[in-house]
Amino acid sequence: MKAKSALSSVFASCVAVACLFAVVPAASADEGTVTSTKSFPSYSQVRRNLTAEATSTSTDDNSSWGDVESLNVPQTQSPAEKEAAARKAAEEQAAKEQDAAQAAQAQSAAASRSQARTSLSYADTGAGVSAGAAASVDRAYSLIGSAMDCTALVSAALAARGISFHGWPEQYANVPGGYVVTDGSLQPGDILIYKYTNGTNGGAHYDHVGLYVGGGKAIHGGWTGGVVALAGTLPNRLTMVVRIP
Repeated sequence: MKAKSALSSVFASCVAVACLFAVVPAASADEGTVTSTKSFPSYSQVRRNLTAEATSTSTDDNSSWGDVESLNVPQTQSPAEKEAAARKAAEEQAAKEQDAAQAAQAQSAAASRSQARTSLSYADTGAGVSAGAAASVDRAYSLIGSAMDCTALVSAALAARGISFHGWPEQYANVPGGYVVTDGSLQPGDILIYKYTNGTNGGAHYDHVGLYVGGGKAIHGGWTGGVVALAGTLPNRLTMVVRIP
């Protein structure tokens, strides 16, 4: 009985020691580390391929961005741009003032010519002046300083009296309603035809035409500087006078 009891005690001790070794971590003298025999659940993580999954977004230059393009963004100017704008405005103002001054000067000159026509005496003709001739003379005076040739001037003077005609200088001898003066007299409104004046019509024949305004004066187109001017009758070159009653 005693032997059986001793054997049971030894067996119980062995079981206890075995359980202790199953729980306590085993130490390794060689490594100096403690290794646990307890196992942990394994865990694996799948690494995502970020390069493969990345996407790029491109937009068209003309694609719509909603209401962004309709935003009213105030524009600002640099100091240089502001200076240039101010300089341009000053130049425009100066040009306007110059135009106004020139207009005033032209108006003053026109008033002076009007006064001269009012005081002009037609006594040198010995005859009265028709309404048509007076209209031609007034029109010719109003064109002084204008850039036009001699035939354009006379045509404009004729138009003032209701006659539409234009041609070469010698052709004004055939102006409707007119006739060639043969007694050597001059009256305001007479058409003066010249030749050999070195004009643009060749200089070898009838090459200039003017309008007599009385007082030994005539108005010529295409004169010095190519403008209408008041001058003499050029008697040494005057070859024909045409009068319209």
